[in-house]
Amino acid sequence: MKNHEIIEFIRKNKDEINLYDPGKDHSERFLLKMQSRLHRFISIVPYLIRVAVATVLIFAASIMIFNNYIRKLPIIMRVEEKISVVFNAAIGTK
Repeated sequence: MKNHEIIEFIRKNKDEINLYDPGKDHSERFLLKMQSRLHRFISIVPYLIRVAVATVLIFAASIMIFNNYIRKLPIIMRVEEKISVVFNAAIGTK
């Protein structure tokens, strides 16, 4: 059956379908299913926290590595020295 056929069947047999009484444990089973779905969603949270902590640690480590090693390369120091020489020449000091 296709979707529109199912809808048409339900419309034609609406009165007969409404007579069906779900079992006493129907609501309990439904709530149990909903709780298990919620539990599956909540079980993702610890993994997301771990990913966030790892991201912060990697970001902090990359900043420390950049500041301590990459920033102090000789080429960059020479550029800084050239800038200070040009600045000192502009203001007239040695």
